[in-house]
Amino acid sequence: MNSFRHVFLFLSALAGISAHAQFNTADVQYWIGTGTDSTILVVDFQDGTADASYAWGYVHDGGTAADMLTAITAADVNFTAEITSGFLNTVTYGNHAGVGGSPNFWSTWSGSSLATLTSDGGIAANLGNHDWYGCSYTDFSPALAPTEPIAAFDPYHFTANDVTYWSGSGPDSTVLVIDFQDGTGTSSFAWGYLHAAGTTAATMLNDIAASDAALSATITGGFLMDMTYGSHTGLGGSPNYWSTWSGTNLGNWHMCTGVDTTLGNGDLFGCSYTDYNPALRPGYPDAAEHITGIAAHVAAPSFQAWPLPATDVLHVTTSATGQQAVTATSLAGQRVYHGNLNGGAGTIDVNAWAPGLYLLQVGEAKRMIAVQ
Repeated sequence: MNSFRHVFLFLSALAGISAHAQFNTADVQYWIGTGTDSTILVVDFQDGTADASYAWGYVHDGGTAADMLTAITAADVNFTAEITSGFLNTVTYGNHAGVGGSPNFWSTWSGSSLATLTSDGGIAANLGNHDWYGCSYTDFSPALAPTEPIAAFDPYHFTANDVTYWSGSGPDSTVLVIDFQDGTGTSSFAWGYLHAAGTTAATMLNDIAASDAALSATITGGFLMDMTYGSHTGLGGSPNYWSTWSGTNLGNWHMCTGVDTTLGNGDLFGCSYTDYNPALRPGYPDAAEHITGIAAHVAAPSFQAWPLPATDVLHVTTSATGQQAVTATSLAGQRVYHGNLNGGAGTIDVNAWAPGLYLLQVGEAKRMIAVQ
């Protein structure tokens, strides 16, 4: 019943996308690049899904559409654009893919707005200030212009490192995002959950609700019905319903089958209160607050660590005086680093660490960090 209802509501979304106001520059969530000019990129996979078309913002000082596609590929881990001999061949974004000639090809479009896009000469086109540029996967019979997009999200706008409320226990971790979509300014919140392999989203919701007195979740017949958090309320059918989403970062949310979904290590699980017209992904969250005090493994940090996620070297600074002991421990309890921080700053070589979450402790302060 749960899966059937999700399919029914998802199909309802396909019929209602045009009900919302046309996408404009103010709707862009993810801006890439630097410069004085701006261009909106719309990429439409034309694959019949409710989320086939996406938009990014690109800031620049001139250049071509090829430059823009290359820059967005470099910045967005979920996006790739392959250019062969000056032609746009293959584009992928999340679970969407358009491969040149299998069976369609990418068409390109330019204009001063979404409504004025017309077919152009290709990715060698020069970018103008405040222009729109479109890529549409089509059989050219006829060529299809890009349709109304939704905003692409910055994949690392919020990560496990930003979570301040962790609950549960186990070697794996998932970030739960709940978005009440109530227009109150801050309506999306995130918790962290530690668990064993095979744990379901329903178990996570029940455990976090049991831990956080400000959150309540009602699951009936395997279907997520009602949730409240502080002054935010989402009741099933009054007037909207809860949709559920999975992803590995904020940029690749995809609708999942419901609260019986098995959690993956390092993944995100989202709940969004929506009218399915269209179905709304969870938006950028704020960290849920630990009202009764933060558990030891997530105590508010008195040090800074960057970049996050770390790849080769992690920089650490602290306002504490004197020598500070530094340790890093995996979620499985294995200590992977021990040293000292002198003079309030230092670096840690993380190149040999396995990708994942680690508890970093500097003196008495602790926080979770991520390594890629």
